[in-house]
Amino acid sequence: MTDLNLDRDLEKNRKRIELFLSRFFKSRAAGLAAVNAWGADFTGRIRPFVSAGKMIRGGLILIAHDRLRGKAGSDVVKAAAAMELFHSAFLIHDDIMDDDPLRRGKPSIHVQYRALAGKKGLSDAPGFGRAAALCAGDVLIFMGLEILASLKSPAAVKSRVLALFGRELAHVGPAQVQDVYSGKTRRAVSRDDIFRLYTYKTARYTYSLPLSTGALLAGAGPGALRDLEDIGCDLGLVFQIKDDELGQFGDAETTGKPVGSDIGEGKKTLYYLYLNRVCGPKAAALYGKRRRPAAGEIARLNALLRAEKIPERIKRDVRRISRRCERKIQASALPAGLKAALADLLALSLERTI
Repeated sequence: MTDLNLDRDLEKNRKRIELFLSRFFKSRAAGLAAVNAWGADFTGRIRPFVSAGKMIRGGLILIAHDRLRGKAGSDVVKAAAAMELFHSAFLIHDDIMDDDPLRRGKPSIHVQYRALAGKKGLSDAPGFGRAAALCAGDVLIFMGLEILASLKSPAAVKSRVLALFGRELAHVGPAQVQDVYSGKTRRAVSRDDIFRLYTYKTARYTYSLPLSTGALLAGAGPGALRDLEDIGCDLGLVFQIKDDELGQFGDAETTGKPVGSDIGEGKKTLYYLYLNRVCGPKAAALYGKRRRPAAGEIARLNALLRAEKIPERIKRDVRRISRRCERKIQASALPAGLKAALADLLALSLERTI
């Protein structure tokens, strides 16, 4: 069961979101510039960053709404745009925490501000870069809230959408803290720990939240909302495991993100877990050994992972989750068009290279 129109719809939805955001940033440019020069700089710096994203999360809001034949009009595009601003804010903050130099194929926002501080002769360019990028992420969050506050849907629907965003996005914070903590400790983690982290750091906010938001705006009932939340979790788990694969074995020129950063930060991924089980702590200690592992170190670790057939183990996990997800899609009472889109989203996650 595939939906050959999904790629077309995702691209069409990306353009819808980008058009709204273009107009939104333009409408806010003068107000920000009136604050100071940094406000003017913000619009020119952050708008291209947001626009460079694939806008999958916002697109999922539109997919769910449209396949459920919703009639929310401009509200669904607003919700999708807000979703993309929240996501971009998280990426900016995440790059600060991980000290990643690249995002979306260009220098991370904190690296851009650091370079600007260096040109201006500031005494602590890295510190300024982090501080300015934190503020930029915060501004995007507040802008997202402003957009959600402008929804014209009935008060009850608007209230539920705001509550859903608030609840799900709040869960990302403690999950992110756990991710950072796990990278800085040698304390053992379980498979359940890793999947719980994946669920709340990525899966729910990447798939469950946007799919549920689109359904809410479409007037869907509680059964559809439960199905989309549950299916979204499995879609998000597949997405995150694939993200780990790209971070471990990918190419920075293709992904637009640094390869090996999870290794350098000692992230407790499934690769770490299974390597530790097979080879013991000494092998797993290769994670977190150096903040910026050299290409040769990454290659040697990847060779060890392949020799111990760790990627095959993880592929079995992915197959198990994928089959479970397929069964949930088939068993749901969702419309056929939405089922087809969900099945194709699963296939896209399995095949993606960026």
